[in-house]
Amino acid sequence: MATLDEALAIALDLHTSGRTEEAETLYGRILDAVPDEPNALHLYGLLCAQGGQLEQAADLLSRAVALRPGQPEYRANLATLHQARGNPAAAAAEYRAALRLCPDSAALAFPLAGAARQAGDSGLALAAYRRTTLIQPDLAEPMAQAGILLRYAGRTGEAVSTLRRAVRLRPGHGEAWHHLGVALQRTREPDAVTALAQAAALLPEDATPRLNLGRAHYDAGRWGAAAAALRGALALDPANDGALELLAAARHKVGGEGEAATALRRLLRLRPDAANGWYALSLAEPGALGSLRRALALQPDHRNALSGLANRLRDQREIAASLRLHDRAVRLEPASAEARWNRSLARLLAGDLTGGWEDYEARWGVAEFPTRPRGLPQPLWSGEGIAGQTILLHEEQGRGDAIQFVRYAPLVAARGARVLLEVGADLVPLFRGLPGVERVFARGEALPAFDWQCPLLSLPRAFATRLETIPAAVPYLSADPARTAAWKEQLAGKGLTVGLVWAGNPQFAGDRERSPGLAALAPLLAVPGWRFFGLQLGPGHDELARRAMPASFTDLAPEIRDFADTAAIMASLDLVVSSCTAPAHLAGALGVPLWVLLSHAPDWRWLLDRADSPWYPTARLFRQPRPGDWATAVGEVAAALAERAAHS
Repeated sequence: MATLDEALAIALDLHTSGRTEEAETLYGRILDAVPDEPNALHLYGLLCAQGGQLEQAADLLSRAVALRPGQPEYRANLATLHQARGNPAAAAAEYRAALRLCPDSAALAFPLAGAARQAGDSGLALAAYRRTTLIQPDLAEPMAQAGILLRYAGRTGEAVSTLRRAVRLRPGHGEAWHHLGVALQRTREPDAVTALAQAAALLPEDATPRLNLGRAHYDAGRWGAAAAALRGALALDPANDGALELLAAARHKVGGEGEAATALRRLLRLRPDAANGWYALSLAEPGALGSLRRALALQPDHRNALSGLANRLRDQREIAASLRLHDRAVRLEPASAEARWNRSLARLLAGDLTGGWEDYEARWGVAEFPTRPRGLPQPLWSGEGIAGQTILLHEEQGRGDAIQFVRYAPLVAARGARVLLEVGADLVPLFRGLPGVERVFARGEALPAFDWQCPLLSLPRAFATRLETIPAAVPYLSADPARTAAWKEQLAGKGLTVGLVWAGNPQFAGDRERSPGLAALAPLLAVPGWRFFGLQLGPGHDELARRAMPASFTDLAPEIRDFADTAAIMASLDLVVSSCTAPAHLAGALGVPLWVLLSHAPDWRWLLDRADSPWYPTARLFRQPRPGDWATAVGEVAAALAERAAHS
């Protein structure tokens, strides 16, 4: 007669050779003879699990574990069975118990991480993935999964370093490349695109990496590349609302709304109840309100549609209705930086500077905001007592913003602070003479120690500026006397002199609307009694090559090296006529007579329905009476030029 050990050996041999019915019979006979034989319970439990008899398997394996709790193999197999039965929490508990018995087992730590993740215990899962990588550092998969969990937990820096290690271990790990790209995108690192492109190549059937690649290109201002990636996403997932929405936005940036609108309308014929689709269509049809209203009818709490409609109403000068919608959007998502920033622009345009400045601080959290946060460790100055301390004021956004708000630097110094100023190199000569500013640094220069920091456009909030308290004394900037004398001599002659600027920075989102272009200014050049001088720099200067100019026009751009040169020229002129761009701010800051051509939906700083500016006392504003109507505004400027010449 066979011993117990011999019987178990025979049963195991039958089991492993595939003779499962005979093995099951023999396991049963063994357990009839010795009901608490743990090896038989364990092996019979595995056989039942293989045959799909999960309930019986669980009973047998649980009895085996109870009899031999110190056997890690039993616990690991019971954990596997728990997962198969849909109980990941129980599986994680058994894996943890097994790992305590074999603390150096990557084969236990890794499945523990997976079970904990299934059970929703991301903390335990992350710890187990990391333990796996400590036990066996050359394993790419646990490294990748740890990086993914770190990204989900918002620990972006750790996620990036962990995921970089994962892709070094396995360069073909598409999921790791994808999450690395998303993490890099969150921190606005330029190699986000490289990582996401690698992910898209390695995951050819997955639309999501292409969507995120499109988003990375979009955030970097590469509209064509964004559209190409998004088309790839839509080829895999034609109904992907996010890809359609972003494609519409990208094509809008380059005037190619038609393609996006066609794709969206095709989607909406199939899915007319897709609120995101209607919102995306609104981006492809920037003048229309119907698609936004349709999105909100389908989904009243669609925050993007609320903000989008509010912005359109603001641009149509329906400020009260715009603000009501902005308020709803902020109530829906109080933590949304974009919702608050959008509301700030409407509040500021309406003249509510107090509420506007407060909301404007949300700009640093907006993905499309043109300036990155500096990440300075010093605290933001918000108006606290600062006597005897040092503060760094630093430029943000465009040069015009710096020129407009540098007026606050002397006011900070008047509070007893030592003021340092950091700006673009082309502004340094212009700002050197500011009262109270100890030193002006070009961006990138080494900075001395300082106690506080403040971006220039946060200063109005720090001073609680209202319309009636705007520090509007001009000039607060001055032209270099030697340069001015030289320009006065060069520009001397018969007749009145006027400097012309007709275009802003084309990278600015609203430049098409705010820049009239040289052709629109043709009626001004026909007004007798004036000599015209071109102050236009940048891409707008190219328009001169395509247009014959009258003898009364002289292009000064080749002689302008920096803003200090432009200031000296302006100080030598009788008048400056400019679109809404940096030279307009410079003329206003110098106290030079300034006429500004404004679009129907102007930038917030020019307010609404007034011909003067509380920021610049020497400015006169000429506004489009309707969208796109530069002819009327330019005609009013021409008439005013003629009147001025007649009385000179």
